[in-house]
Amino acid sequence: MKNKRIRIALLAIVAALFASAFAACNVYEHEELEIRRCPQVQDTVIMPGWDETE
Repeated sequence: MKNKRIRIALLAIVAALFASAFAACNVYEHEELEIRRCPQVQDTVIMPGWDETE
């Protein structure tokens, strides 16, 4: 009976250590995100001397 209690206690300790190993791990992922947008009228560059010809 005493061996059974020791075995249960040992299994409980091992299970607690195993669970805490995964509970304490934090995975941080750094990701840079570039936001692209559609071209707008204010983005247009007007060069002098490059007028449209008819």
